[in-house]
Amino acid sequence: MRERQALDGSGHIPLYVQLYQILKGKIHGNIHAPGEAIPSETVLAEKYGITRGTVRHAISLLVAEGLVKQVRGKGTIVTYTPITYSVWNFSGFTEYADQVGRKPVTRLVEKEIIERPTGSFLRMVRARGFEHLDRVQYMNIDESVVSLTQFPGLDRFDFETESLYRVFRDEYRIPPVRTELGLAVSPVTEIARKYFGAIDGPGLLCASGKVFDADDRMIEETSVLYSPAVSLNVVAMMNGRPVAKDIDE
Repeated sequence: MRERQALDGSGHIPLYVQLYQILKGKIHGNIHAPGEAIPSETVLAEKYGITRGTVRHAISLLVAEGLVKQVRGKGTIVTYTPITYSVWNFSGFTEYADQVGRKPVTRLVEKEIIERPTGSFLRMVRARGFEHLDRVQYMNIDESVVSLTQFPGLDRFDFETESLYRVFRDEYRIPPVRTELGLAVSPVTEIARKYFGAIDGPGLLCASGKVFDADDRMIEETSVLYSPAVSLNVVAMMNGRPVAKDIDE
């Protein structure tokens, strides 16, 4: 029996684009690892109940992005090499990119001013990633909510090019010092699918909580949704000695 449930035949998104997104997600998620061949056109056509021409069209998009190459006698080989993004402490994404020698890329997904009984707040959602071989691999999607009473005029900055924490430090002289965060599994959103590609599994790892300054004042409410490509490293204290744990999505 053909497996058709993965593709939507309603016509809203072309079948070849849907298949491209699925394969791209599997490549980014290392299900199809570098140097390995993805399933053949015949296998994919049978699996998803589509024509080989549709499969060929989807693969051409992967080739154009440099994710795969077609090798005579070997099939379609994954050429994409994933970037490892390991988070040891919760700090600004731009600062982390500088530390690991990567070029950061930010896309402002949502930006609005919201009103609360305590005043006006800037809320923004950003997709964050690294530029690699003329492509961008998005590593997380973060949401920030910041008081405009505490940071007047913050909404005038372009946070596709500016670092929020740099602005805190340099423009307002209020550096972030510590965080209180919780880890949970968050449902997969359409925004996550757009920036991370197809995602296997029920959810993604999310860190959410608050950021404080040196006077222990809360300066940001934040949540960070991590790509399946992220390895999150946690350090716990056991008898006074740090013990590292890896959480791979």
